[in-house]
Amino acid sequence: MQAGTKGTMIRRTVDIAMTVLLLFLMAYQVTGEMAHEWTGMVMTVLVIIHQILNRKWYSAVFKGRYNLYRTVTTAVNILLLASFAVTAVCGMSMSGYAVPFLYGILQVSTARRLHLSVSHWAFVLMGLHLGLHVPVIAAKLKLSAGAKKAIAYLSCIAAGVGLYLFLRNGMPDYLFFRVPFAFLDYEKPGVLVLLENGLMLLFWVFAGCQAAALIRKNSSTDKTGKLRAAVFLMAAVILGLVLQMMIPADNTQGFAAVPGSSDSKTPEPSAAPVSEPQTSAEVNDDFIRIEGGEFLMGSPDSENWRIDDETQHRVRVSSFYMDAYETTQAEYTRLMGESPFMFAGENLPAENITWFDTIRFANAKSKDAGLTPVYTETADGIEWDTEADGYRLPTEAEWEYACRAGTLTPFNTEKSLSADDANFYGHYPYEIEENYFNNSVLEAGPGEYRQKTLPVGSFAANAWGLYDCHGNVNEWCWDYYGLYDADADDPSGPETGTRHVYRGGGWNDFAKNMRSAYRAAGQADMAAGNLGVRLVRNAEGNRSGTVRAAVNSEETKTGGKILIAYFSWGGNTRGVAEEIRKQTGADMIEITPVTPYSTDYNTVLMEAQEDQHRQARPELSTHVENMEAYDVILLGYPNWWASIPMPIASFLEEYDFAGKRIIPFCSHGGGRFGQSLTAIAKLAPDADMGRGLSVHYSGGSSLPDDVTAWLDENGIER
Repeated sequence: MQAGTKGTMIRRTVDIAMTVLLLFLMAYQVTGEMAHEWTGMVMTVLVIIHQILNRKWYSAVFKGRYNLYRTVTTAVNILLLASFAVTAVCGMSMSGYAVPFLYGILQVSTARRLHLSVSHWAFVLMGLHLGLHVPVIAAKLKLSAGAKKAIAYLSCIAAGVGLYLFLRNGMPDYLFFRVPFAFLDYEKPGVLVLLENGLMLLFWVFAGCQAAALIRKNSSTDKTGKLRAAVFLMAAVILGLVLQMMIPADNTQGFAAVPGSSDSKTPEPSAAPVSEPQTSAEVNDDFIRIEGGEFLMGSPDSENWRIDDETQHRVRVSSFYMDAYETTQAEYTRLMGESPFMFAGENLPAENITWFDTIRFANAKSKDAGLTPVYTETADGIEWDTEADGYRLPTEAEWEYACRAGTLTPFNTEKSLSADDANFYGHYPYEIEENYFNNSVLEAGPGEYRQKTLPVGSFAANAWGLYDCHGNVNEWCWDYYGLYDADADDPSGPETGTRHVYRGGGWNDFAKNMRSAYRAAGQADMAAGNLGVRLVRNAEGNRSGTVRAAVNSEETKTGGKILIAYFSWGGNTRGVAEEIRKQTGADMIEITPVTPYSTDYNTVLMEAQEDQHRQARPELSTHVENMEAYDVILLGYPNWWASIPMPIASFLEEYDFAGKRIIPFCSHGGGRFGQSLTAIAKLAPDADMGRGLSVHYSGGSSLPDDVTAWLDENGIER
């Protein structure tokens, strides 16, 4: 055997091995974590061998003339090598099996996003790379004209199917960083996964092959070949797009009947009729008249991701008027003369306002309309004159009644919310937590995360004409947070408390926290960029008397000794805590569970959501022996599934925080605090909460300045 022939065989063997390994690397649900890592290591070695075997190509890169074909193939080769290199480095920085000593050489969160996207680019480029070389290989094969034609037609059909699968499996979302993690179907047979990967790769091979025929210069008959290549490529693309339009995605497999559906045994309460916008003779504000009625407030035990404080009970509310929209910045600024907002836009919802701010805004709007102000501020708290005709906050019961608009399902859309239905953290639709490796079972799949508020009324209204009840911004309610009474008429919550309720979820919340029954809570002076208001006013003679929201008179210690207590998994929160200690010199303790979470990211995601789902309280191995000595607790944690990790819950329930001040700091990947502040507020109801600090991953170079500003804002000496 001649040396040249032997070298060619080795190169072909390496190429074939790389192609096969690529199909397995793209089948994570088949291989699992350990095999995926080792397969990636073998692939890296083969890529290096491939470069060595083709080293002459590098020496010729800067020699000779470049025509279109050579330019395209050179660009594809370089991009493919770069994508393999980035994928390998990112994979090694997350390794838990093959090269665990390299874990963390890149920031893990960044490496994970890059690995997910660039590996899919490598898949596409590998197909194009193979396809661009197919004409050269095919020219050496001794095939009849009929065989070549049959192969061409079959390849065109298979490529069209491959494009359909590429689109159906959401591959473009991975290419362009639209989703933060891979959605994989673990129920699909492994053979089928590999077959689909092969067909998707074949589309790009086919595209590269036809592109090569279009841009290579061969002979005088080249025009016919170019036309044939263009037709074949167009036919494959059209076939893939037609299949995508004709074959609906099966996204309802295994989805349980929701409460209130025809399969539900929950009795239907009376529902208010749909009403047109109505106004009284004195007021022309286009508020919607909500006819009174009886409904089931809270959630049934069968509702997924319900919280124990959502006890379902029968409530009757009287008629009232409600703004069809969340209060806009234009209206708030006009009446209050200030613009405290995180986002700027006249038709955007007013946000970053406290409960006290909304009380004053309601009174200002009443005076502006010539109505009697509802609220009076006294030394003992806020008094609500229930007979006044001015504007006010909705009670929690009124808000849920209006939001539901006669529904009993988790959302007033009667189906799971998608990013086309509401403005929320669209990557995390309802029930994604326990299904994020297989989103085919979800009623609504992952969608866009806009990371900001949108103009009010950007989405369809509910059945009673109210917009944005789910998402955009949370909405303050009148009630103090507390356990529900049994059946009630026009309830207005406890007279005393430390936290006020807000409802509906915001632009950075997961869908589970936008359910009609979900209850968030914060102290009256809390402001956040996802927290706004929607006002109501009385209908004729529906209430009488005075309701009070008494001020919490317990003294809060704002000075004294400081403790930094934090839980960290990937190291980001630990880094923030160390910077805080550097600036304050405070005592510090790491909150550590007896049974550590997995070091594998995918595994810990599942462990974290399972703990949240069952509201677990992991036993801790570290304890504060003298908690009574500390007045201020700087409490740190990563945002896990839009809330606190459950070891933080264990910590908060272990000690008495009455009269102490808790100041949260949180590392996150895009959701800021999520609903973690609510979780802390509920678990430590007698503590005062300071303004929190949310840090994107490790915080970067601005972390020291951000920590300094946060400490100053909370009056912490440095």
